[in-house]
Amino acid sequence: MTDHITPSCPFCPFSDQDATFVEQHIEYCHPEGGASPSHYDSPAFENPSPSPSTSPVDEDSTEKYIDCPHGCGETITTAELATHLDLHVAEGIALDDCGAVQSPFNAELSSEPDIPTDLEDRDYPVSQKGSKRGPDRAFARPTSKQTQPRSHSPVGKPDPNGVKRLGRSELGPHAHEKKMPTWLKKMLEKGGRTSKQTRITTDGKLSRHTSVENETENLIPVIAKLCEQDQSSQRVFLCSPKVRHVCKMPREGGFCGYRNIQMLVSWIVKARGPGCEHFREGVPSILELQDLIERAWDLGFNSSGRTETGGIRGTRKFIGTPEAQALFMSLGIPCGASSLSEAGDMRAHDALYQDVASYYRSNCSLEDEKKIFMTDLPPIYFQHQGHSMTIIGFEIRDNGTANLLVFDPMFKTSPAMSRIIGTSAKSENPDRLLKAYRRGTKYLQKYKMFELLKLPTPQPAQN
Repeated sequence: MTDHITPSCPFCPFSDQDATFVEQHIEYCHPEGGASPSHYDSPAFENPSPSPSTSPVDEDSTEKYIDCPHGCGETITTAELATHLDLHVAEGIALDDCGAVQSPFNAELSSEPDIPTDLEDRDYPVSQKGSKRGPDRAFARPTSKQTQPRSHSPVGKPDPNGVKRLGRSELGPHAHEKKMPTWLKKMLEKGGRTSKQTRITTDGKLSRHTSVENETENLIPVIAKLCEQDQSSQRVFLCSPKVRHVCKMPREGGFCGYRNIQMLVSWIVKARGPGCEHFREGVPSILELQDLIERAWDLGFNSSGRTETGGIRGTRKFIGTPEAQALFMSLGIPCGASSLSEAGDMRAHDALYQDVASYYRSNCSLEDEKKIFMTDLPPIYFQHQGHSMTIIGFEIRDNGTANLLVFDPMFKTSPAMSRIIGTSAKSENPDRLLKAYRRGTKYLQKYKMFELLKLPTPQPAQN
């Protein structure tokens, strides 16, 4: 019997079952021969020197950070390097790489078997432990203005209420930053570059379209059509198509928590959901969101966050579920936060699958045998240790496995996806185009705890 060897990159820890994808990774991330393997084994890679704006590594921090070797501006942990570079390849896929061709717009969705009962009907136990910028950091319940004291913290002495200052493992490489660099602040104030384009609509008319470089609208209908074409996709549930994918700008760094809040707000604005009156000027910028979070703390919502972070205004410190929850609650926008961890024989990622599947199941009639379920549900804020994303759907595969479908703010929309928005594209390899949006067990099993923050769901229309 021949041993199966997974193709891997000779320059970094990246590997993938798809040999072609590994070749694209090498061409995209190591165009000049890349960093040599010795670079990744060097002390500088294992424990990089802090930048002038970053304090020395906390003595009790186990996180080891490095600037992305692709040059995107992200500072990531060495443990996440392979996945990070993998997704850089996915975001750079060109249209020709997937054999995509345009076809008539309004293709019918086909029918497929029902969702597997093991994910549909079982009730999994849910742990209500706290979290950090991800797991291990406490957050308040929606009915309380004050967060519960942390049970422990690796950095600093507790204040009179038992709340401690967090460090690099929770707040990222800029945990002790007083203010971000001036160039970055000016870039965030200016926002993404806008451009105007003329497009031909499905009825043959011309329309003017204004786009922002780090924002993409109308992606969910494209994802729906690609999932429809993917033979390995059995049943797919998607949130409202009114949510916008918001990603970071070049050299921005790690503002994923803010970008996910912006994605939730984009749904509130477009769907005219609860609290839309607070966003008459559109989706707030990162700096405006920092002001809103500080205001929420002033009002007593999860106010221990100020002690834990030392304040976030004008800094690059990571934020998490507690800050997102405080912001929405302070604006009178109902939201529910929960944490999911291993309980008994139930693994954390299985509990996560169950929770998200139940979220969509409650809004769908499973007696309907169609393959793709498009809903009016808002997206979900999703946090694990060190990173957050926005869940926009849930997928059951033909082999019984599952995927979360996500908008990851760390990565931009690929050229292929950008080109087929507003059309119905038939792809010879839809799996490759969908790779950037799928997070399955291989990715999720690395984490022991997850957090979700959900906005109120729209009420069904009355007949």
